[in-house]
Amino acid sequence: MKVAIVGAGGLGATFGALLTAAGIDVTMVEIDRRRVEKIASEGLDMIMPDGTEKHFSLKITDDINSIGELDLIQISVKGYHTSSAAASIKQAVGPRTYVLSVQNGLGNLRRIAEHVPADRVIGGVTALSSMPLGLNRIKFNGGHGGISFGRYDGTEDPRLQDFAAMFEAAGIEAHIITGNVQVPIWRKLIANVSNNCVAAITGFTGNQMLACEPIRELITKLAEEVAAVARAEGLDFEELNDPAGFVLNKTLPGVKDNKISMLQDVEANRRTEIDTLNAEIVRLGARHGVPTPYNHAMTCLVLAREQKMLWDMESQSRA
Repeated sequence: MKVAIVGAGGLGATFGALLTAAGIDVTMVEIDRRRVEKIASEGLDMIMPDGTEKHFSLKITDDINSIGELDLIQISVKGYHTSSAAASIKQAVGPRTYVLSVQNGLGNLRRIAEHVPADRVIGGVTALSSMPLGLNRIKFNGGHGGISFGRYDGTEDPRLQDFAAMFEAAGIEAHIITGNVQVPIWRKLIANVSNNCVAAITGFTGNQMLACEPIRELITKLAEEVAAVARAEGLDFEELNDPAGFVLNKTLPGVKDNKISMLQDVEANRRTEIDTLNAEIVRLGARHGVPTPYNHAMTCLVLAREQKMLWDMESQSRA
């Protein structure tokens, strides 16, 4: 099995390290030359969920076309980079190549399918969580449920069993989705839309959000709006019956004292994924005539935080 992982940030590097350690032929693909040079020369240091630290030697390049024929390309970039990442891999997709996305947010599979054949696109979700600590240093928080994926077009495909076996060999629990892959994507979306923006604005960890009653009320309103939009999109699954309970009782407790990814982005002065999360709920809600005032407000707040970041950077550059 020959694999390329596009994006050597926290989660991409985690998958790369675990698969490499299991003997899989993995090459990381990264456009940041600083990260490429750092990992190529010094390897990757990863703090494991139990607190121990491991060192990994990873192959890494900024040119996916230099790798050769691939079985799987995993896209592990932020949602706002999905289109450019998909365009960059187009020539590397051979007759046996599949393209996998377990990114957060909506629209990633559609964007990938605009550049590669839709019958080669597979997608789903992962419960694994990591945070970057430096160019070649990450903290792997673990996560229950591993990875779940299926074909974008909903077709059953025996080749997916090979990929599941590959992840299992690396200690990553793998599940193949049969039917509509949008269901697990939307299930995770309920949690991401309800939690990520709140953490980004408040600076709270998971436990702090749970302990704050006004925040629990806000999360409830956000989750209920997502559920209403999901139903308008024609989806029907169990978590839509009690979206707030799903978030507050099942997903957020797993965050514990860790920082949610959007908070990590804000603290690192990086652009967030608000456009593929809350802003997408607002857009879809407007399409279906479903009110989304809480998601609209949180979108405005996060975008304002991003604008302040840009103004501060411009001010510092002039100083």
